[in-house]
Amino acid sequence: MSGILGSLTSMIKPEMIGAIGKTFGVDTSAVQKALGAAGPLLLSGMAKSAGAPGGADALLKMLPTGGDGILGGFSNVAGMLGGLMGAGSGGGMLSSVLGSGSNAVGAALSKAVGFNVTPVLSMLAPAIMGIVAKAVKGGNLDGAGLTSMLTKEHSEFASNPANADAMSLVNSATQAGDQASAMITKFGADWEKVCGGPAAVLYMISASDPSGPVGSIKEAKAANDALLAEVAKAEPTSLIAAAFTAGITKDSLSGLRAHATNKAGLLPLVTTYANLVKTHAPTESRSYNDTLYAVATAAAHASKEGGFLGIGGTLVSADEQAALDSLKAALA
Repeated sequence: MSGILGSLTSMIKPEMIGAIGKTFGVDTSAVQKALGAAGPLLLSGMAKSAGAPGGADALLKMLPTGGDGILGGFSNVAGMLGGLMGAGSGGGMLSSVLGSGSNAVGAALSKAVGFNVTPVLSMLAPAIMGIVAKAVKGGNLDGAGLTSMLTKEHSEFASNPANADAMSLVNSATQAGDQASAMITKFGADWEKVCGGPAAVLYMISASDPSGPVGSIKEAKAANDALLAEVAKAEPTSLIAAAFTAGITKDSLSGLRAHATNKAGLLPLVTTYANLVKTHAPTESRSYNDTLYAVATAAAHASKEGGFLGIGGTLVSADEQAALDSLKAALA
């Protein structure tokens, strides 16, 4: 294999595949299956974006510039693991490459290979963009040249019978992304509010009875774990998968930081988000509400309130229980 995908494959060393497997607790065969589809999936998304009106020029502007650093965190295992654990900037780039339905794409591929591949896709996105940037610079390509290069390589890969299994995964994940994009379009600018629901209920629990730095970290981790557990149970084309595959993101937390300590204002926000789902995607309303309550419950049970140095205290304080009760009533 040569070209973009060949360059990407050559960057992924056996020790990196082993490190990914260890990180996610899966066999290396599952990692290889995921990686075998991930590159073509990203290439397909870029080819699709470049082929849209104005897409090639937009893609050219997105390409990284600079020296060796444009190839992402593949110089060593530590750099790669940093990207996997969210230290890189691939998440935003991933949505730029795969579109608004990128979370559903990740969810569909995750279900097919047996582990959450969204961090892997986010890690690979800057790498493949770096490879494309080098090709564009080396060939002095304009928008038309970029489109031709991406379309040609994608077509050659897709038409090769040896790649049938990988393309089956790519096509099913792409279809899930298209369905999610259609749903997201119905929400318009309100989609970002809907995505902020888990962050809002986490802040709601935290504000009801502040736990201190250590307790807050435990609450955030428990809330995020609960959210990802709900995503794992959901269908890839569902609102839950489309909105929350990446967990509780820094962007959603930052967007609501002004409300973080506002006990009185957080519940109305959550109610507004729930009503948006009820209006635009009524069949998803129950699962959305249940997911928010599961996240809040996990946060409330994450650390003891009161006591001293971990001795004594209450797992769920009276104020936290009151917050949970009001949330349950609002989401009923």
